Amino acid sequence: MEFYIAQGISVITGILAIFMMQQKSMKRILFLQVVINLTTSINYLLLGGDSGAVISLLAIIQSIVMFIYSTKDRKPHIAVIIGFILCYIGSSAYNIILSKDPMELLPALAAVCFAVSIVQKNASAFRIWGILNSIFWMIYDLYTHSYVMFCVHAGVAISTLIGIIRIDIKGKNKK
Repeated sequence: MEFYIAQGISVITGILAIFMMQQKSMKRILFLQVVINLTTSINYLLLGGDSGAVISLLAIIQSIVMFIYSTKDRKPHIAVIIGFILCYIGSSAYNIILSKDPMELLPALAAVCFAVSIVQKNASAFRIWGILNSIFWMIYDLYTHSYVMFCVHAGVAISTLIGIIRIDIKGKNKK
């Protein structure tokens, strides 16, 4: 039953994630990141993907911190970013030691891409890092049998590419 609930939650996550990648404003992106990472964390918890769940919870905290910085039109100090990256790597390292499974490193790699992506001032750079993030999550999704989440991350990657073409490339040509 948990498997099917997790897949259902993934559908909701997917709809939100695809919508998020079409946003022009980093404030909107960051708000949606909080919701998306909450549903993602629940998904991985239900499927036994502990690293993915913990990484997603940490991503909620980072999204909130970055949202606060963006409302003040400020960029966070590099120490804040490094702190989040170390938390991501540390939590995955802990799970690797416990599980003796190197695949638990994938969420940390995705999280490092995420940590770099959400400190970008413009949504264009965010989208580029988002593609790398999606690739690492897609591999982890297959590993944890989160098939709908795999489709979500593939959809996000496709939506991101559409956003890059529609907003970043064609949008620049219109100016």
